[in-house]
Amino acid sequence: MVVKLSSLKANLAREEKGDWIEFPDWPGVEFNVSSLHLPAYQTARDILFKRLSRQHKKAIPSAVLTAELGKLYAKHILHGWRGLDVAYSMDKALEILADPEYRNVVAAVEYCAGRVSEMDIEFVEDEVGNSAKPSAAA
Repeated sequence: MVVKLSSLKANLAREEKGDWIEFPDWPGVEFNVSSLHLPAYQTARDILFKRLSRQHKKAIPSAVLTAELGKLYAKHILHGWRGLDVAYSMDKALEILADPEYRNVVAAVEYCAGRVSEMDIEFVEDEVGNSAKPSAAA
């Protein structure tokens, strides 16, 4: 089986604009999220890790890391939600995602943001464009 190279291209517009992704563990809940590959998010995340590494010499406590990543998700990644009993607003998202007690919501947003980058891999029948198979050494 041969993979169609063009099917491996990232949909950069979708990754930046965001899309509605269902969270499979919570029926009826969807998050409108951008990709974790979003450059502004990645830059902010890298700066965050450097700052936290300086503050916490050994290991960054998980509650601190979850809250800080949650803030970044609220700012850069999450654009809306459906299926929760609280209406989405950026302020409400920041409040919830910055609270370590809502770590499951942070994880759900992260999961959905990871799914935005998924692609539909296509296959071709023939091995068109492949180089010849290597010959056995003599």
